[in-house]
Amino acid sequence: RKVVEECRLISPTKLPEVEQLLFYLQNRKSPTDGKKKDPTPFEGMELDEEANINSIDDYVELLYEDVPEKIRGATLILHLARNPDNLEELLQNETALGALARVLREDWKQSVDLATTIIYVFFCFSSFIQFHGLITHYKIGALCMNIIEHELKRYDLWQEELTALLSRYGFLISRYFCVTIYCIRYNIAHTILTYLVLRVSEIYSLVCKQDKFKRHLSMRILYHISMDDRFKSMFAYTDCIPQVMKMLFDCGEERMDPELISFCINLAANKRNAQLICEGNGLKMLMKRALKLKDPLMMKMIRNISQHDGPSMNLFIDYVGDLAAQIGQNEEEEFMIECLGTLANLTIPDLDWELVLKEYNLVPFLKDHLKPGCAEDDLVLEVVIMIGTVSMDDSCAAMLAKSGIIPALIELLNAQQEDDEFVCQIVYVFYQMVFHQATRDVIIKETQAPAYLIDLMHDKNAEIRKVCDNTLDIIAEYDEEWGRKIQNEKFRWHNSQWLEMVENRQMDEAEPFMYGDEGEPFLQGGDILERPDLFYSADGLITADSAISPEFFTDFQNGDFVGPPGFPSRQLSAINVDLECILGNPMYSKIPYKYSALVINIRSFFL
Repeated sequence: RKVVEECRLISPTKLPEVEQLLFYLQNRKSPTDGKKKDPTPFEGMELDEEANINSIDDYVELLYEDVPEKIRGATLILHLARNPDNLEELLQNETALGALARVLREDWKQSVDLATTIIYVFFCFSSFIQFHGLITHYKIGALCMNIIEHELKRYDLWQEELTALLSRYGFLISRYFCVTIYCIRYNIAHTILTYLVLRVSEIYSLVCKQDKFKRHLSMRILYHISMDDRFKSMFAYTDCIPQVMKMLFDCGEERMDPELISFCINLAANKRNAQLICEGNGLKMLMKRALKLKDPLMMKMIRNISQHDGPSMNLFIDYVGDLAAQIGQNEEEEFMIECLGTLANLTIPDLDWELVLKEYNLVPFLKDHLKPGCAEDDLVLEVVIMIGTVSMDDSCAAMLAKSGIIPALIELLNAQQEDDEFVCQIVYVFYQMVFHQATRDVIIKETQAPAYLIDLMHDKNAEIRKVCDNTLDIIAEYDEEWGRKIQNEKFRWHNSQWLEMVENRQMDEAEPFMYGDEGEPFLQGGDILERPDLFYSADGLITADSAISPEFFTDFQNGDFVGPPGFPSRQLSAINVDLECILGNPMYSKIPYKYSALVINIRSFFL
């Protein structure tokens, strides 16, 4: 951490890599052959002098001379750039960076050595995030693409003309030139600024043209671009998706490259891309391959497609049976998780979930996998999400309730209460079930689910609070008793800060009767709403259950109220003033009648 904090060239996001490197350096074996010479990246980089950062201005001057001097100047700067100690000073030298970019842009066709050297300089820069903005500013990425296209054409021409060994230039292109350029683009692809200069269609065209190694690099670049949601839609406007689908199906039953299938998984997360993937027999071919090979990565791609509503989702109605048949059939857990996730995404109105649950006997499987610790959390979570989906159907919700799934969900909620995703999905199941009369009665009258929901009303997670509030609103509408409890809890929460302020203000006044013999406050940090001694008894202002009728306020404000014997008129006048102030303040306009009575009691208590 100290290394990252003191070295401005290392991004804080690289902390794990720095820790791993330091661990390696501490534990590596001592070299027996002495220090090895740092290998040169290509021939022609050797120098008969040592580069010095203090002479950087002289090296920049060489870039304005003829080609041999330009090569020498660029090589000297490259030697400086390969030493991390010099990078910070080079970052501040805009003259040197601008000169390198200008020479590369204007003279790259004149000398392969010159172009390769300068590109290697920018490759050294691209390893550090601080240089990414400059690389983008000078449009090095776009320039590299132009150079690669030109050199590949020259390379193809030389291949046709030469039947013997490659020429020196062809050798440079195939081993160093193209590799260096692709490494630059691979490095800067991690920075969002450089995405603006990456041209998707051009990179993909290179995937189709090059040998396996260069195609692998290009595919990795495309994968990194596709990780950002803002750029996934770019692929829909190229011929990339049809070609990628062809590459998938050409693999047959062989193992696919991880970069290829990962790229496809990212593409499928975009709705327009998913529609293009499903065109023709696309989805059919994907399902056939995934089910035949039990391929979890291919099924993950299918799962991403299934999350989009519209035409693509409706295509899945033909494969519901195939997917349901994979559940509980001793399949590999990772594959089963993706099948469950795909089914859980299908919110198709015409889909008869009751028939699916009965046909494939899924209810026992779903119930058994709700037990804490019975399976991996990922599988259990998908089971909960699946229950939430099928519970949208009233007959399915009733079937699940009769099977005893609701108590199992409450038990799971207790076990996973620290996991926000579990809590949110379980609460969503309750939300779906309270829509139906049969399951609503079970939840309200036969379980303690409403009590758990009340406890979660003030969860720190906004999504949990939202789903919980919506569920409680429905419960309050259909059950008067729970409605009162929910209303009371909402009042307690929304007014807790105001009540705390009242308590603190009175404590600050340090009135003697507020403290015991040892100076301890009677309230002692407790909840002010839990202090029944602050209310009058049945012989006083309000009833024993702290309730007060709306008619009381009508009489009170009209002056018709006559206090009980012993009720001081001075206190009544003070309370009347306070009540008018409170009722006239918009802040308290929503306080229920029974709690407004508490305000009166607090005020009269302190008089």
